[in-house]
Order: sequence, then C-alpha cells, then structure tokens
Amino acid sequence: MLGGRVVREATLPGMREYIRVRDWREGQIAKLPNVEVFRESRLTAEDIREFGADHVVIATGARWRRDLFTGKRFEPVAADATPVFTPDDIMDGRLPEGPTVVYDADGYYMGGVIAERLRAAGLEVTLVTPDDRVSPWTLNTGEGWRVPGHLITLGITLLTAHELSWFDGTHVTLACAHSGRESLLPAASLVLVGQRTPVDDLYTALRYAPDGSHADLPFTLARIGDCEAPAIIAAATYAGHRYAQELDSAVDVDLPLQHDKVDVGLVTPSQLQQAAE
Repeated sequence: MLGGRVVREATLPGMREYIRVRDWREGQIAKLPNVEVFRESRLTAEDIREFGADHVVIATGARWRRDLFTGKRFEPVAADATPVFTPDDIMDGRLPEGPTVVYDADGYYMGGVIAERLRAAGLEVTLVTPDDRVSPWTLNTGEGWRVPGHLITLGITLLTAHELSWFDGTHVTLACAHSGRESLLPAASLVLVGQRTPVDDLYTALRYAPDGSHADLPFTLARIGDCEAPAIIAAATYAGHRYAQELDSAVDVDLPLQHDKVDVGLVTPSQLQQAAE
C-alpha cells in the first residue's frame, strides 16, 4: 500500500481529507508507463543489492517513541513493566483502558486527535501539555483558535503548562512548568505524544559494512522524509519532490535554499482608495 503515515493518520478523527495527499499522487503514478510499484513485499538489504538499481532512496518513515526528550537526552516515563501507549498503538487499534492521560509534547494536531479518538471510544480523557496552550503549533495553520473549544465540547479535560515526570500505572506525576510544584493525576493509562525516531534499519544495513565502515555500493544511496528527519507531512512530501528534482544534478550542500523574496512596499491611503475604485 502506498501512502505511508498518511494512510494511518487519515483514519483519525478530522483527518480523513489528508488521504488526498496519497490518492492524487497514486493516480498520477498509475499513468506513468516507466514506473512499477511492488506491493506487499518487505525488502531486505540483500534484495536491494540484487535488484541492480543505479539509485536507491529509502523512505521508511518513523515511529513514535515511548520515552521523552527532556532537553538533553531521552528519559523513560514509566517502569519497564508499566505499559505506555503511543499514537502508533492507537492507529493500530490497540486502545488503553480506564481514565487516560494523553501527554502532548508534540504541540501540533496529533495530541488532540488522539484524545478525540479515545474519547469517542468512551474513555475519560485528560489532555496534558507542557505548553501554555493546547496544540500551539496549530496557530501557524489557522486552526489554533478552534482546537481547545472543540476538545472541551467533547468532554476532554485540558491541563496546560504541566510537564510529565512519571507514570506508575495508577497516577501520573506532573510538575507545573512555571513553579515546579508537583501534583498527582489519577490515570489507568498514559498515551505519550512526544518525539519520533526514524525507521532507518534498512538504510543502515545498506550504508554500513559489518565492521562499521561505509559499504562500497554499486548505486547511490539516500534517505528522505521521516526516515531522515521526522517532521510534518508537507516536509516529507517535499523531500520526495526535491530528491527527484536533484537526482541528475550536482548538489552543493553549502548553497542556501532558493526562495522567492517578496518586496512588500508601503501602501498609502490614496492608493487604497484607487484600488477600491
């Protein structure tokens, strides 16, 4: 199946329209006589070496982590025996039980839609975020003003400016982001929406020899999208476009990214009047 994370995320509440990112491109690929798509077959590094390609690009995505980045390193948020759910679990159909805390350290849409998915399943849900508002990055996409009210209307409790310290299976320990004062929040389950780690095993198996040195490959090798650096869907889509554009070109990695410079001049009241007329 083509589409990667888009296919999975499009199953979440309010995300169905995202599937167009996959549908349109899949339709265009189907029209190309020089493109073949091999489905339902997980390739190994040896399979790729035997394929005889001149260029290989790996786009195997990323997975949500069960630990949390604290500013310097990743730290566990629960004992090994205490299950911690991630968005991948929810999208795979593995739902928690009982009162659930969704801890959103991502700050975009995922924390909110995961909370909504769990609430639709009948769970008591509290969305906790270390930020001063819920889903702060959605302010950049024009959705930020709607998100908190929508979640509250669904019956989801919102708790901002609190950082996750620990989950013991019955309570979540939180620390106020401003005072550091700790408090306990009863919870039977924790869903961590934190960071993602690239799924780059296949890339690593191709890039490096058993002794750790760079392998001598008969093809060019690159990785793109979330496999290289987890980001938003638009960034992963652009990574594929950019790879195709630069495939046959020499790329200077020190050359700044080209972009349009728009000169916005001062508009006088008389000019506005003339434009209106």
